[in-house]
Amino acid sequence: MSLSHSRQQFLAYETHGDPNIHYGRKGGIFISTCICIGLVICAVLVAALVGIIVYYITYFKISQNSGHDFWDETEPFGQSTAVAADLRLPKSVQPSFYRLKLKADLEKSKFTGDIYITIKANEKVKEIILHSKGLIIDKNATLTEQIYENVQTIQSSKVKRQVNESSIESTSQNTTNNDVTEFPMLNSTLESEPATISPVNTQVIHSNVRNIKIISITESTGDRLVLALASALVPDIDYTLKLSFEGNISNSLTGFYKSTYKDSNNEIREMGVTQFEPTSARAAFPCFDEPAFKAKFEISIAHPQNMSVLSNMKISTEESVPGEPNWQWTHFERSVDMSTYLVAYVLCDFKYLETSYTARDNITKTIRVWTQPAFISKANYALNITPKLLAFYEDVFGVPYALDKIDLIAIPDFSSGAMENWGLVTFRETTLLFDEKEGVPGEKRGVAIDVAHELAHQWFGNLVTMKWWTDLWLNEGFATYVEYIGVNHIEPEWNMFVTLTRDKMTLLRSDSLKNTSPVSRKVIDASEISQKFDEISYTKGANLIRMLNNTISEELFLKGLAIYLDTWKYRNAEENDLWKAMSQATRSTDSLKDVSIVSFMNSWTRQAGYPVVNVKRDYATGNVVFEQRLFCSSPSPYTNMEKQIWQIPISYTTTDVPHEQWSLTPKLWLKERSVTEKLNLKSDHAIYVNVGAIGYYLVNYDQKNWELLSQALKSGAIDDPITKAQLIDDSFNLAKTNRLEYSYALGLTSCVVNGEDSKIVWEMLLDNMSFLKHNLKSTSGYLYFQDYMRLLLAKQLEKLNYGLSKPADDNEALLVENLLLWECMVEGPRCLHWAKAEFRKWMEQTDVNDNPIPSYLRSLVYNVAIKYGGREEFEFLWNIFQNSTDPTVKTLIISNLPSTREASLITFLLEKSLTDIPKQYAALAWSTDVPASTRLAQNFLINNFDRVYQVFTNLDSFTFPNILNMVFGFISDTDELDKLKRFALQHKEKLLPMSQTLQKIVDSANLRITWIRKYSLGINEWFKNYMQEHTQQNTTTVEPEWTQNITISISDSNTTASSR
Repeated sequence: MSLSHSRQQFLAYETHGDPNIHYGRKGGIFISTCICIGLVICAVLVAALVGIIVYYITYFKISQNSGHDFWDETEPFGQSTAVAADLRLPKSVQPSFYRLKLKADLEKSKFTGDIYITIKANEKVKEIILHSKGLIIDKNATLTEQIYENVQTIQSSKVKRQVNESSIESTSQNTTNNDVTEFPMLNSTLESEPATISPVNTQVIHSNVRNIKIISITESTGDRLVLALASALVPDIDYTLKLSFEGNISNSLTGFYKSTYKDSNNEIREMGVTQFEPTSARAAFPCFDEPAFKAKFEISIAHPQNMSVLSNMKISTEESVPGEPNWQWTHFERSVDMSTYLVAYVLCDFKYLETSYTARDNITKTIRVWTQPAFISKANYALNITPKLLAFYEDVFGVPYALDKIDLIAIPDFSSGAMENWGLVTFRETTLLFDEKEGVPGEKRGVAIDVAHELAHQWFGNLVTMKWWTDLWLNEGFATYVEYIGVNHIEPEWNMFVTLTRDKMTLLRSDSLKNTSPVSRKVIDASEISQKFDEISYTKGANLIRMLNNTISEELFLKGLAIYLDTWKYRNAEENDLWKAMSQATRSTDSLKDVSIVSFMNSWTRQAGYPVVNVKRDYATGNVVFEQRLFCSSPSPYTNMEKQIWQIPISYTTTDVPHEQWSLTPKLWLKERSVTEKLNLKSDHAIYVNVGAIGYYLVNYDQKNWELLSQALKSGAIDDPITKAQLIDDSFNLAKTNRLEYSYALGLTSCVVNGEDSKIVWEMLLDNMSFLKHNLKSTSGYLYFQDYMRLLLAKQLEKLNYGLSKPADDNEALLVENLLLWECMVEGPRCLHWAKAEFRKWMEQTDVNDNPIPSYLRSLVYNVAIKYGGREEFEFLWNIFQNSTDPTVKTLIISNLPSTREASLITFLLEKSLTDIPKQYAALAWSTDVPASTRLAQNFLINNFDRVYQVFTNLDSFTFPNILNMVFGFISDTDELDKLKRFALQHKEKLLPMSQTLQKIVDSANLRITWIRKYSLGINEWFKNYMQEHTQQNTTTVEPEWTQNITISISDSNTTASSR
């Protein structure tokens, strides 16, 4: 903002002095110095008093407001359309090779290094901009130009290679003798060859080196390191930039950091670990830290001789460090072209198990699984499945694994589940190690999934990498989809594609929020990069790829993948590069001649949310209208989203067709708002759309078709577990947004009252009932909900002997755990008594390591004992947590301790999360029980924000958003919501990097608050009437009516229940 014109004139005069202006006393009012000082003091006091009054009046108004006056819903928190100026590095300089020499001193938590970066300019520039964060850069950097000469060796003088003459002249004009230092040409020569030698062999390349003067090295915003040059870089010439640097080995979980563990002698052991994704390589060495700047790396690390050092590539040589006894250099082979975020190195004293496999390229490749010595026996399962997965992926993709070795290492302190560093994959201990004796099915499945995911990245992410974080989903979505394929191959009895379907159904709830985001979302600020690592990139990306596979056929899909990988290997791609490869694979397929793969997939990846397909039948004519609309949980979605149109492949069948004849292949396309098809359907049989729940959309039917579907479920005409789960889940999602009467959704849940063996049916039913449980818990009708849930669970629990018999397989073990958890959650007396007794039995053991509780039920028992117990039970588990060195034991305990209802113990845990609880586990202390304990956690966070923020944001960029979700993720009243909004706005600057998390929390809270107001009374009445009718019939095996003759009438002002 410019100053006023009169003020500018005054300042100009004041600065320069005008001889025609004279100052002097010509009259006026005069006061003493004491009076003047007194008046000034009074004025200050009055101003302060006014400020205090204004502050409290403003605060009072805000606190009394419902929220809309200080929270603009039309502009989501923190969102912006302006791209940050320092977001991207200029593309004018490209690296091709890094020579990194690093000395790591764990004892002093310091590292020093030299890096030589080979760069090339594609235009004339007088500055080099790269990344550096928290490093001390030696100002004595050097930049050398490599001039290559062709020397003829047959009776010929030396001839300089062809170079752009204008470039040379221009450069020389801009330099002085101080800018460039030339070095003599190398003296090596070759003997002359006979004259018969071909001319192509009569030249040898020599090089001439000169220094380019670096005028200055400065740090800039966006972690940028700017080197100003005296003379411009010449395009297409190789330059070598040498930088010396030093830094601290951090105590965070990113960059180059220190991890610790206790050995068998209870001594603390230290190790050095790297975690560079997404933007932390720059904290370990200066580099061009963006995915598109791929280069080769040659790494050497100096370290104590008693430690092992791992990196992406094999060790080439080892040598002593001159003048430093007990230290050695470990040199690694030169890598393939890769992005900086995939570079990794680890210093440790671990042990390993080793195996190998023969790859498609007939090279035997070494596989090692590393862990701290005490856990080496737990590495067997990962060692067993890794070669199977690598060989399988090679067969599926038609491309061999690119490197000669792969190491998998379990890190004691690690933020994410795992990281796909090329050739050196890092894991949390609990995601790589599995105890064959004490481990539970969920843990084994978790190891298989994480190993399969990271190995899939060796192709999708490492071999072919996204150009920018906008297309992170190309990495994570593909790896997620492929993980299910891989695990299904090695553990076929787990039915992993059913799990993928379940994960999709779960995601549909959060993806319906008003402020959900597209899969391919532009990153306009560096803080947004970490927010891309969410379920949208992973699970939605995976399901969109699955939908594409199903649409074009697996054969053509794999053909397209082979084209994509071969075309873009060792390079960077965008999503349309994948779609073009798929288009090439499907070019000659008649059934897809009217389908543009690019347009089809862009309609799903570049638009937020997803559609609901409304199916309306004309039972007289056979006409069926298929209409698509945005499905949004908010009654007021954004206008631009309401206008969205997806290209939807529609599959369907009818209930009179045997299940084995159902086809997943799309039978029609819905590319406009609606389409009408004349179908040969029997009027007394239901149509079922989106067969197998492959499509990423919901389906709503007319009332009669819903009734026909209910009858088909009741009669057994529909017995497919996925279809049952899909109909239950779709109906609850539709009822939640007033698109379907709740009586239909609730009626479908009674399909399990006489028993149901399918895990996915129970999972989707209980997931949806969990929403009701949280929202009805504070209402008077919650008792009827509890009674209804006990009724649903009773028969299947009896069938499974309440988990007291050994489960038949892993799926049954997971089902038993889930059902028992729910029996205890709805306070079933049998479950609570049994769980408390089991825990007490353990407490009375002489040796607490001799745990009598079945391993797959321990989490449930711990939870109940802590929730319904007191300080004695809490301290028993807390002491075991502190003394155990087993990460599985510690994770299980710290996950359940927050279930206590004692306010003092909750506060104790939250305080300890900031001090004594190891960083690996600290965030889990915030997973408090809803709703009473979460309010304590909210107040603790608000009152101790700076401490909590500093501790967890110093770890990484992911943990604090997770804490926000745990603390505020179950808000169900306006007072809590207003409290969150005030908190968010008070700390807006610090919370901007997690703006999307906050907005989704607000969206979810608005959904719950509206839902309770509109639906809770009517649903409570449904449960009450159902249980009263059940009691009157005086039987526990009653087969209820599917829709229970109760209609829940909804209005904006009231909710009632009436008989129909």
